[in-house]
Order: sequence, then structure tokens, then C-alpha cells
Amino acid sequence: MKVSGVAVTSLSGMSSVTPRGFSFIELLVAILVIVLLTGVVSLNVGRGGAELQLDGEVRYLANLLSFSGDEAELSAADHGLLIAFDSTARDTRYQGIWLRRFEQGWASPRAGTEVFVPFVFMAGTELLLNLEGQPSVEIPVYDPTLKTAPQIIMWAGGEVTPGSIEWLDDLTGELLYRLEWDLLGRMNLLPNGEPPIEE
Repeated sequence: MKVSGVAVTSLSGMSSVTPRGFSFIELLVAILVIVLLTGVVSLNVGRGGAELQLDGEVRYLANLLSFSGDEAELSAADHGLLIAFDSTARDTRYQGIWLRRFEQGWASPRAGTEVFVPFVFMAGTELLLNLEGQPSVEIPVYDPTLKTAPQIIMWAGGEVTPGSIEWLDDLTGELLYRLEWDLLGRMNLLPNGEPPIEE
């Protein structure tokens, strides 16, 4: 039969076809593919979030070290950063404690207390502290009763103990970030330990 020049075949002449569903194996394969894709996407998103968090932490620390150096010059008193294990954390975590040198020894700064608050480093990372003349610096467990001296000192004269902090992946040992500074307190941020690619 023709309708306006187009041939139309009657459905009555066609043999009936039973619809075929998916087999159990095909359904399992489809589910497996979906699970694998979801896992890969979530790992990439999670790692990207962790990288952003680490980048923010390094920049925050670099800014505070610079600010602490300025504060040391303005107040004519040495300031310092003590990096120690956080003994209250379930997993291995580090904390940074800001200190100032008084006649009685090192203690928390009295000025700028809203800035110089202790902070906790990101979980899942291991820290390596290297100072000039001391290739590997031991990181102690923090005990406020001991009045431990800081490893990194911002001197009142404007100098800083030169060195670097490296963030390593706790599981793989991969270098994630390195923060370096020189005697004058100039900071160098190195993601993956290498300078960023300039465009």
C-alpha cells in the first residue's frame, strides 16, 4: 500500500519476535563496569580535593612564617615554630606551635594570639623537616611542660633558620609538596618537589 508516495508494509505479514532480556552474566558485567568507573572518578575527585587542601595548608604556613618573621623584627624578640607530633590524635598527625622567646624561655606569644594559634597538619601525610646544617631534624611529641625550643627560628634581626619541610604520602612515601625558605625568609613552594611550570 502506498501513502503519498511512501511504501508502507503491513505489520500483519511480519513474524512475531519475542523480546529478549539481559542475562544474569550481562547484568553482572554492567554493574561491575559501573562500580569500576565510579571508583576511578571518586579516587580522582578525592585526590584532587586532597591536593587542594595540601596546597592551601602549605600557602597558609608560608604566609604565617613570613608574618612571624615580620613580627620578630617589629617586636625585637625572636619568634619560632615548633613542629611536633600531636599525641592526642588517633592517627599520626603533626601540629605546629608558635612560640616567642622571653627572658624565662620560649612560650606562646602574648600579642597576635588570634594569628599564632596552634594548628594541625593534614592527615595522611608524613613530615620531613630539614634545616641547614642539620639534614634530618627529629620531630618530638609535644609536651607543654617541657618548654621545648622551636626548630625554625625567626630572629629579631630579620634572619630565619634556612631549611625546608617536605610532605610525603603516608602510604606510598611519594613526595607531595616541599616548602623551602632561605636565610632572609624568602619562600619557595614546590608541588611534588618541583617548581611549577610557567605558562
